[in-house]
Amino acid sequence: MKLKRILLGALALAAITSVSAVGVGSASNSNSAIPHYQHIVEIMMENTSYGTIIGNPSAPHLNGLANKYGLATNYFGVTHPSEPNYMAAIAGDYFGVQDDNQFYCTPSLAATDSFCTGTTVNHTVGAQSIADQLTAAGMTWKGYFQSLPPVPATGLISSGHDANGPYTFKWPSSSNALYASKHNPFVNFTGTQSAVGKMVDDSQLATDLANNALPNYSLIVPDQCNDMHGTGGCSPNLVAAGDSYVDKTVSEIMASNQWHEGRNAIVITWDEDDFSDSGQPGTGCCGSTVGGGHVATIVITNKTTSPIIDATPYNHYSLLRSMEEAFGLPCLAHACDSAVTPMTPLFHP
Repeated sequence: MKLKRILLGALALAAITSVSAVGVGSASNSNSAIPHYQHIVEIMMENTSYGTIIGNPSAPHLNGLANKYGLATNYFGVTHPSEPNYMAAIAGDYFGVQDDNQFYCTPSLAATDSFCTGTTVNHTVGAQSIADQLTAAGMTWKGYFQSLPPVPATGLISSGHDANGPYTFKWPSSSNALYASKHNPFVNFTGTQSAVGKMVDDSQLATDLANNALPNYSLIVPDQCNDMHGTGGCSPNLVAAGDSYVDKTVSEIMASNQWHEGRNAIVITWDEDDFSDSGQPGTGCCGSTVGGGHVATIVITNKTTSPIIDATPYNHYSLLRSMEEAFGLPCLAHACDSAVTPMTPLFHP
């Protein structure tokens, strides 16, 4: 099947007004070219370059989805390492964070807390995220985290080295860190930090789908054996493991009643590349001067009838802006930048 090529380039929203990098856009998205969506599921994978995924025989399911639905061929992370990319993905800025330290870290803790070594900025910020926007608009959100640590019977601890549940630094151990709080951006924002009931194990997804209770926005984060990152005890073929996880998760969502009702999407992306081009030109786009490298991003919608290849430059801010427009929300922070283009061809097939 011949792939449909959509090259947007200069067509991209010349009428969009640039706003403050830390503010909220004042313009309504009621006239957006992206139609209204009932549900968007974002699956965030880890540390893998575009070329390691697309065309790789170890990722047959991901390539099958890319060939059948939508593929952004010029999509980038916004910085390194992981934590700031996750923050940027839901709030449009990484707020100066340039490490994977604990969410409670501040510069004053850098010298006294081993989880905060090298911290130069606060890792908890008061800015809005898309979760806050959805709550304010009467819509719903949830984070599904594989291998999420349980809250012990002794109770929830939300900071320090004894932090548990979603606040755990690494679980079950530093050498076998299936769950890592650096991959849970909801703990970095004051508006969502205490929403423990909305940060659940990914096993809850099947129950929510069966009960027609999928939230409007879902962030699904596999554990580090299945997100292609790797940790102690993982399969040596991380790409194949991640491919299998995505296949199972996407199939589960697409088999649900909610997938067939209204307009819905699943987005599979990677937080950053494998650092192979770190420090080199061309590692970012759309006004991001740091850059997190070239990664694959696949957009599946229940309205897509033929394959789409979109070569427009995009990054995590572009995806955030697209989701905000799909939910009728104003843009946040760098998602408002004039250089940031909504992913309209992929979300409006």
